[in-house]
Amino acid sequence: MLVGRVAIVTGASRGLGKDIALALARAGAHVVVSARTDGGGQSRIPGSLADTVALIESHGGAATAIRCDVANEEEINSLVTGTMERLGRIDILVNNAGILVPGTVLEMEPRHWRLSFRVNVEGPFLLCRAALPHMIAGGGGHIINISSRGAIGPGPGPYDAVRPTGGAAYGSTKAALERFTQGLAAEVFQHNVSVNALSPHLPIWSEGGHYFRTRSGEPNYRGWRMSGEIIGDAAVVICQQPPGRFTGHILYDELVMLHEGGLTPDEVARRYPVES
Repeated sequence: MLVGRVAIVTGASRGLGKDIALALARAGAHVVVSARTDGGGQSRIPGSLADTVALIESHGGAATAIRCDVANEEEINSLVTGTMERLGRIDILVNNAGILVPGTVLEMEPRHWRLSFRVNVEGPFLLCRAALPHMIAGGGGHIINISSRGAIGPGPGPYDAVRPTGGAAYGSTKAALERFTQGLAAEVFQHNVSVNALSPHLPIWSEGGHYFRTRSGEPNYRGWRMSGEIIGDAAVVICQQPPGRFTGHILYDELVMLHEGGLTPDEVARRYPVES
């Protein structure tokens, strides 16, 4: 269990961040939930930090909300400083906040390309840089960078010339994040800090994704998981490993539960059903 640990989770107002924060709190960690949307009425997409804190507390967990835009270095530093002032330590950092700007390279504005890298790559870099001295001083800990199967390129052609899929920007940021993960893991291994990347093995429903998909019609979620419980549980399993030993991995939630969590394929299918 994670009793006595302090965890920061970014992008925790909804989606995978909320699911991960809840799982860490249920395992005993005090979770600092962070995002841009800290209260109701601030976004067209459901979910806020206040909602996440209420959910965690309704399950008997402990949570503190600190607003942070990971595209803003000053706010990142305030998140880390605020956590240390209120709770005195940082044991776990989950870099989950991210954006996906749709469109192909020909369609995308350069400012959106730069923003994708600023949020998805520079944000985790700055947060790690700010939090690591405190984690090291506290004896070590775990960093989990939330990635995506989008980091895996399409491979060599020929390709479908009729419907270009886009995703070059998002996939590039996640590939960069995974390379950063392993490079950082090698750098801080000596300090008893583990750094791993974690992705959904299958697509997972989220409030944000659903909002954007419904704008072009009713989406089909066949083959999706309608709950992010599995990625939260996988994050807990990772953080229960000895810090500094289980590190530098590119992981997928279902495989974590099978290989590290001790579940059988039937148990995974039963606990984390897939829409048929």
